Amino acid sequence: MKEELKKRKEYYLSNRDLLIVAVLSGIGGVMSTYVGYLGNLLNRIFVVPFGAGQFVSGLHIFWFILAAGLIRRPGAATAVGLLKGVIELLTGSSHGVAIILVSLVQGVLVDVVLLVSRRHSLGSYMLAGGVSAASNVFVFQLLYFAGAPVSYLLFISAIAFVSGVLLAGSFGHSVLEIVLQARPFRISGLSGEETATEATTGGVMNKARSRFRLAVTAILTLLLAIGAVYYFAAVFEPPWVGPRCRVEGAVEKPLSFQLSDFGRYETTITAELKGEYTRVPPREYTGIPLKVILQEASPLEGAKKLTVAATDGYTVEFALQEVLNDDRMLLIREEDTLRLIAANYEGGYWVKMVNRILVE
Repeated sequence: MKEELKKRKEYYLSNRDLLIVAVLSGIGGVMSTYVGYLGNLLNRIFVVPFGAGQFVSGLHIFWFILAAGLIRRPGAATAVGLLKGVIELLTGSSHGVAIILVSLVQGVLVDVVLLVSRRHSLGSYMLAGGVSAASNVFVFQLLYFAGAPVSYLLFISAIAFVSGVLLAGSFGHSVLEIVLQARPFRISGLSGEETATEATTGGVMNKARSRFRLAVTAILTLLLAIGAVYYFAAVFEPPWVGPRCRVEGAVEKPLSFQLSDFGRYETTITAELKGEYTRVPPREYTGIPLKVILQEASPLEGAKKLTVAATDGYTVEFALQEVLNDDRMLLIREEDTLRLIAANYEGGYWVKMVNRILVE
């Protein structure tokens, strides 16, 4: 009877475990908006609408690996996946409610791989990180990108897999080693001998190698922390502030406005989104012509370029004069954000979560 109760208890999360789940989910959910920003920067560097961001997709999975390694109970990563997805949604994820499903599937896959491997080792963490990171490509394919070439999906999923191996599995294992060496608390599911073995990895690996990994881990963590501070201080705007947008740069009257400020100019157009890998049939959109907003800001003589930016860092560029002559380019309210409808341009120019318009 005692053995049965003990075995059953191994599959339940204690109060300490639940606290770890809550903390890691909270940090991971908030940091994922920053990871999305990094992904959009990569898309801009590689001049693609999406896909290059898979290079950093492993950073989304890092929190699942950390939770699984600290708790050592089946379901830990799944719990973090569900809660992290909810937090991402509430903090303004551009994927909407779909992010909960994506995050949940990723957490489940980490748990499944570790349960099948029956080991908490560098190899099992790397495999779990890779499989979990690659899964987002196929979940998004089912939800949004029906019809994308299989070769392209396999290519970007391979990038995501490698990112998961390195940034989730390997990096997560390194961080866990540091935590185990510090011994802030007892790790569930480990005997005293196992804890001592993992906490004193210097006896297994060369000390110089251990110090090198520690230095690399510390530097990567510091860089991510500095980047996150900059993003949340200078770029990110929380959804609860309300859908506002700024017009700045080479204009006589910089603006900070809501669409209701231009309500008398409201216009309805019919447009079809034709993206490289997704399409939305023709439908009506009601909003404010972008040229009206720009005319209110009065671009300076000599200004030639217009940049539209989103809260997650995604940007597109237009020739200013073309926008000023375009009657089919609107800013609309979509849920609690602003979206650019660029009827005469391909889908990559239909920016979501618009918060800044720069005239240059």
